[in-house]
Amino acid sequence: MFELIRDYGLILLFFILPIIFVLEPLFFSKLDYHPNDDTYSILKRKKILLYRQIKELEMEYDIGNISDKDYMELRDNLKQEVSLVISKLKK
Repeated sequence: MFELIRDYGLILLFFILPIIFVLEPLFFSKLDYHPNDDTYSILKRKKILLYRQIKELEMEYDIGNISDKDYMELRDNLKQEVSLVISKLKK
């Protein structure tokens, strides 16, 4: 009886456990998924991109490529978007 348990224990130890170890990320990776982490990083990235767009818009305006009216409209829209992103980040 002891030899039977020992033999199956060795099979379990050397064959089954390594297979479970290798296949574990395929089945259990979704259990560790936190969507809030992704949305937070996406919002931070979006905020950075919006700030960059505002800076580029100001450079284009200073060069004279954009009219006063267009500049004000675009800048207001970008500022509103940034405000929404920042409010979502604070939640």
